[in-house]
Amino acid sequence: MTHPVDQLSDDQLHDLFMHVDTAGFPADLEELWSIERLRYRETLRRIPPASGASASLLDLGSSRPWLPFYQELLGYQHIVLNTTYPESGFVTENLALTGGPSADVSVSVFDIERNEFPHSDESFDTVLCLEVLEHLAVDPMAMMAEVNRVLRSGGTFVLTTPNAVRYSNVVNMCLGEHPQGWSPYNGRDTNRHNREYTPAEIDRLFRAAGLTPTNITSFGSKTRGLRRDLFKQAVALTLSPLLRCPPSWRRDVIIAVGHKTSTCVDRRPNWLYFDAAEFKNQQDTPTVQQGYS
Repeated sequence: MTHPVDQLSDDQLHDLFMHVDTAGFPADLEELWSIERLRYRETLRRIPPASGASASLLDLGSSRPWLPFYQELLGYQHIVLNTTYPESGFVTENLALTGGPSADVSVSVFDIERNEFPHSDESFDTVLCLEVLEHLAVDPMAMMAEVNRVLRSGGTFVLTTPNAVRYSNVVNMCLGEHPQGWSPYNGRDTNRHNREYTPAEIDRLFRAAGLTPTNITSFGSKTRGLRRDLFKQAVALTLSPLLRCPPSWRRDVIIAVGHKTSTCVDRRPNWLYFDAAEFKNQQDTPTVQQGYS
């Protein structure tokens, strides 16, 4: 079955993108579209259309330009947009579409890695986490466990995040530059990429949360000049024999789709967490000196 996004040209998708009220939005929508057009299309292709009038969608760390897609393109009539920073302007109360169909749209303010989601168990058919995971600084599995709790059995979770092993990061490292894509400090908070992930790690993250991944891939390859692009092509040829991280896992953005198949399996997977309390206990334990006879 053809996905609704594939029935629209880029011009038609752009027109839909512009249907949202932009008052107070902290970015230029036209510039955003020109930079992220591919990401919008590739992400939307993975989000299932609403299965009926009661279908509900939760978007974690949301940004208002997605709303026309959820409401008009995918047909969701019950939409919750989450933000931790309501003052940022990315989403606001009483958001409305220009000429769009009516829908139940609300803003839910909570910290996705520090707070229990203020929503009941199994209350959403679809949960999204788009370009948010890399910003989490404390406890990403807290978010994943809560995603499992509020997602209906068999429901869909879609996640996008920058790819730590993308070709351009390898090029950066070879040139003696920082391999992570966006790590500058702003002097005020941790709104930066605190940790980027690999596709293999996203697979493990989903499974720890009781979500069975059905598709994990990557897309996009933004240019940073001819010389770097040529270097990137050479890197791609060199790395192509690495079967555990194939070319489909080496592009700029990871996109992963999974379905809830069990309760959360592992709340603190040891590949992701360092247990500081356990380390302190080890440090406080006197070392037994071994003698020689």
